[in-house]
Amino acid sequence: MRTGVLDLGQTRLAWTSEGRGDPIVFVHGSWDDHRSWDRVAGPISQHATVIRYDRRGHTASTAPRGQGSILEDVSDLLAVVESVAGGRAHLVGHSYGSSIVLLATATRPEAVRSVLVHEPPLFAALSIKDPEADELRLTAARRMREAAELLGFGDVEAGTRTFVEHVGFGEGSWLGLFDAEQRATMMANAETWLDQYRDPDRLAVDASALAGLGIPVTVTTGGDTLPIYRAVVQAITELLPEARVRVIPGAGHAPQLSHPTAFVEAVRSGL
Repeated sequence: MRTGVLDLGQTRLAWTSEGRGDPIVFVHGSWDDHRSWDRVAGPISQHATVIRYDRRGHTASTAPRGQGSILEDVSDLLAVVESVAGGRAHLVGHSYGSSIVLLATATRPEAVRSVLVHEPPLFAALSIKDPEADELRLTAARRMREAAELLGFGDVEAGTRTFVEHVGFGEGSWLGLFDAEQRATMMANAETWLDQYRDPDRLAVDASALAGLGIPVTVTTGGDTLPIYRAVVQAITELLPEARVRVIPGAGHAPQLSHPTAFVEAVRSGL
């Protein structure tokens, strides 16, 4: 395994690379870091070059002070593709990392071979004309506001747990899905999530921007995922009808943790 730091001036991104073959850049979601891919990186690296990095402000990567933006995350990802992956790569994203992947692909399609995203939280894509979907969106917004308020008051564990159990992964997941090290990582990165929550551009991702680009897009979803992600995946298929949808049976919002073998197979077939 190779490790390095990509110096982007005010931001330094820690990255790892292992395996050989076509490069695949993995982009983690909110709260966590490159280790969230640990259970799938080894098997995939037998057939490809697996590149992972900590997004800015997460664990070993730095970020400048001041309000951040998803557009900076997009620029970071494209810099990793250029400097570490050789200029063109397959992209795999989880949750908010999927939003970054989609926006990066629309921004510079020539740098992308194919895309696989797991349940990007494109809550703004849920139609207000659908009362059930709109209620899911409003509930998620309320719970995220609660998490942000708790973090603002300094109760990091309660704020993180509120998001994990009521927005991200479902009731009982704080102790049932994540181990002590993963919980500690999420709490350590809570301030970065709060910055992300305050970003006015974070919802500026339109999946339909990928239409007609000729880039294969696979959207994975868990067979046992939360209703809001099921609604979002349905919305994406309407915005991007050429996208392939693959359901991972029994999985939820984090199949790379709960169902790594099935997720590895999804990545191999999707890319």
